[in-house]
Amino acid sequence: LAGMDTIRYIVPNSRINAMMLTNYCFHRNCRSASFKFSVGYDTDIALAKRVIAEAVMHCPETIPGKEDAEGTPCYAEVYFTSLDSSSLTLQTTVYYEPSVPTERVIDSVNTAVRDALNKNGIEIPYNYINVVDAGGR
Repeated sequence: LAGMDTIRYIVPNSRINAMMLTNYCFHRNCRSASFKFSVGYDTDIALAKRVIAEAVMHCPETIPGKEDAEGTPCYAEVYFTSLDSSSLTLQTTVYYEPSVPTERVIDSVNTAVRDALNKNGIEIPYNYINVVDAGGR
């Protein structure tokens, strides 16, 4: 089987014949990638979700990949997925056409989200070390 990004998976027929397969992409003509973004602890989560969602929607490589309750195509939601040691993690799924290279989508989405977070004053935290002089010991 050929996977995404030219990764090849080999599954013996004996295994496939013994299991039920669920194709989550059936009736879809798009690919997807998951993105995680870290924001500071003082961040307004609702604002950060909105900023990330809008940045993703305005990327030229992204497309709606889901349908809402009325069957209207829409983009994936942004979820608050974890409290990390120095940040909050927000996550979303991005959909794109099969002809678009994954690396281009990753570059475009990461750039758009970083720029949007910065423009809206939302901190993108990074690890740092505070060195304290213990009096020359």
